[in-house]
Amino acid sequence: MKKTLTLFYLLLIVACVNAQSNYKYAVVNKKGEVIVPLGYEKIDVFKNRLAKVTKKDKVGIINTKGKEVVPCLYDEIKDFEDGMAIVSKGNRFGVINTANDTIIPIKQISVTNYYKGTFLVYDNYLFGVIDSTGKVTVPFTKSIGLPYSGGKGYIITTRMDKSEQKIIDRHNNEIYSFPGHRVRDMNDGYLGIWEKKATDQASIYLNLKSPTPYVTYKIVDIEGNVINPSLTIEQNQFFNGGFSRISEDRKVGVIDIQGRLRVPCLYSRIFDFKDGYAKVKQDTTFLYGLNRYGIVNDRGDIIVPCIYDGLGELKENRMVAFLNQKYGFLNRQGQAVIPFNFDLAQDFENGYAIVSKNNKYGVIGIDGKIVIPLIYEQIKRIDNALFAASKNLKWGIIDTKGQTQVEFTYKSIMQLSDSEYVAVQQDNYWGVINKQGQQILPITYNEIVSYSEGMFVVSFYPSNFKEE
Repeated sequence: MKKTLTLFYLLLIVACVNAQSNYKYAVVNKKGEVIVPLGYEKIDVFKNRLAKVTKKDKVGIINTKGKEVVPCLYDEIKDFEDGMAIVSKGNRFGVINTANDTIIPIKQISVTNYYKGTFLVYDNYLFGVIDSTGKVTVPFTKSIGLPYSGGKGYIITTRMDKSEQKIIDRHNNEIYSFPGHRVRDMNDGYLGIWEKKATDQASIYLNLKSPTPYVTYKIVDIEGNVINPSLTIEQNQFFNGGFSRISEDRKVGVIDIQGRLRVPCLYSRIFDFKDGYAKVKQDTTFLYGLNRYGIVNDRGDIIVPCIYDGLGELKENRMVAFLNQKYGFLNRQGQAVIPFNFDLAQDFENGYAIVSKNNKYGVIGIDGKIVIPLIYEQIKRIDNALFAASKNLKWGIIDTKGQTQVEFTYKSIMQLSDSEYVAVQQDNYWGVINKQGQQILPITYNEIVSYSEGMFVVSFYPSNFKEE
């Protein structure tokens, strides 16, 4: 009997998987009229009146009238930018336009859309640059080309056959060269220069088993001017917003671009700075143990001591904090402004935060006062003033005063992007309503996938429809 039940469940799982894999998708408008008939295995959201579709595991592009402007011939198509998209077949890449004209033949090892229709291309291990007309603007050579973090369409190139590095623009004009040096992009438009030494080259040539030379870099600008002659950084360091992490005795700190110590090496991790503040993590023991989180500013001052089990992002002068298995909120100065009384808490958005206690959910205001009582099984944000809530296993929509705007009659509710519509489920079928509860699409669909540019991507099986 046990074997029979096991076999039954296995067959049921296989049947469900097969059923799901056989789903086909279509596009309907707000009147329920079919714009794109069933037949695709996947339809992405529309962007600029175009959407990526999949048929028989191949990808193409349709417009809002359902026409395949790019047939389903490709293994992948990236988003169109300036009317062009990178496509692939097998392990080869190329570029097409919205009319499916070939801009760059699909035979390249790698293609990257870099700057104003400029593509960095590797063709049979040779690097070059091709523009939006298909013209080669930087001839193909035995080189490596990487985008320069300072922008302006500049590229850092390394000639493998000549050990030569320089910065060029997308038309092959030399901006600056670095003869006799190795160069790395350190972010923020800064470069790191390491002067090659004869002893280093001899070690490499002789393949010596002794430790490789310790590599450090001088920081320079795009013209090769040294930022601070006394500053050198290691090869694994980079700048972000003018700051770089440093390490000492397995602890991390931060220096600025002038080499000044901003945050001392006291932490096991320092997150990126945002608006002059950074989250830091400090171990409670030398090597192992619980982690504690805090906040420092870009002068290294401790704003929030490392006593919290977790910290969220600072939003609307409120930050979710986790301490002793409870959630509360801090302000920008690190003061606890909303007590640690909650089992769960989300970030504030537009003056409201979803919180939970004893498996019941509600909403608080920026002052910590409860605006929607904690009586719901679940709550999801719909927009600035509305929430989807679950009560007695049924979903409805409430406002910030807890008043019901859409009755609790649905099995599930799902927000459709940032639109005025939500998908609702009853039994095993889905439909669409607006936030006032008015029906837009009947509850007859197997799935409501997305809404964009006035159209819904859906899956359904009307009795009068014959699949292609």
